[in-house]
Amino acid sequence: MRPLIAAGEFFFDLIFYKLDHLPRMGEELVTPNFALALGGGAPTTAITAARLGRKVQLAAVLGDTSLDEFAANELKSQGVNTRLIRHQRGTMAALTVAVSLPEDRFFLTYPGSNSWLEKYLLSPATLKLLTAGAHVHFGLSPRDWKPYANLVRRLKKQGVTTSWDLGWHPEAVSLPGFRDLYAALDVVFLNRIEALRYADEKAPEKAMRKLVSPGQVIVVKLGSEGAMALSPAGMAKAKPMRVATIDTTGAGDAFNGGFLHKWLDGAELDDCLRAGNVCGALSTTKPGGSAGTPTLLQLTRALRGMQ
Repeated sequence: MRPLIAAGEFFFDLIFYKLDHLPRMGEELVTPNFALALGGGAPTTAITAARLGRKVQLAAVLGDTSLDEFAANELKSQGVNTRLIRHQRGTMAALTVAVSLPEDRFFLTYPGSNSWLEKYLLSPATLKLLTAGAHVHFGLSPRDWKPYANLVRRLKKQGVTTSWDLGWHPEAVSLPGFRDLYAALDVVFLNRIEALRYADEKAPEKAMRKLVSPGQVIVVKLGSEGAMALSPAGMAKAKPMRVATIDTTGAGDAFNGGFLHKWLDGAELDDCLRAGNVCGALSTTKPGGSAGTPTLLQLTRALRGMQ
C-alpha cells in the first residue's frame, strides 16, 4: 500500500496550558501545567493517521542536535516512517511556546531548521520521493505559492492526490500563485474564520460554495459545532464529539489525520467528517496535538457511541 505523506514544518511545542491569566511584565508565573510535544501541522496529521494504522511518512527538515535525534526517534515510536526527513547540519528544530488560556492562546516561535524546508520540498530529488505516495498532505505557509502550485500539478500527473491545511494566512488570497495552487488541490482544509475571510462571506455554506473548485473537496472545521464539507456529491455535516478539553493546540491537524485516513479508504464524506471530529476532539484531552489522538480501536468505539 502506498503511504500517506505529510509534508511541512516540524516544531517542538512547549505548551503551557490551563492558565487563568497571563503574567504581568516582570512577573514570574509558576504552573505545573506544562508539556513538551511534537508539533506542527504535518507531524500532527502524520502521527494521528499512523496511530490509526495507516502507512505514513513525514517529509520535513530537522537539525543535528540531540533534541532532533529525540524527535526522530519519537516519530518512529508513533509509527511514522522518517526516511523523508532531512537533517540539516549546524541547526536545530523549530521551537514554539504555546500558551493556552480559557478563551484564547498565543504562540512564540523560533523557525530553526524549517528555514531549509522550502528548498528541500521543491528539489527534483524530493519530488521523485513524493511521487511514491498515494497522497501528499501539506502543512505549511510558504512565502511564494507559485512553485507549490507547480509541485501539486506534477504530483497529480503522477496519480498522487494532494491536500493542504492553509492555516491563518489572511493575505494569501492576494499572493501570486495562491489561487492556482488552491484550484489544483484535491482536498482543502479550512476553519470557519479562514473560510469566511478567504471567501469574503458571512456563512460557512456560502463560503464553501464560493471557494470550491471543480472536482474538489473543501472541508471547514467548526470547532465545538463539528465540521462540514462540500464535494461533487454534495454537502455533508457532522456533529462534534463532546469531551473535557485540556488544550486545543494541534486539534485541527489531528482532525485532518482522521479525515484523510477515512477518505483514502474511500469512505463517505460524512464518515470522514465524523472520524476527523473524533480525532480532533480527543486530541484536546491532552496537551499537544497528537498525545490524545485515538488508536483505530478507540476511533471505532467512539464512532459507534456517536451513532
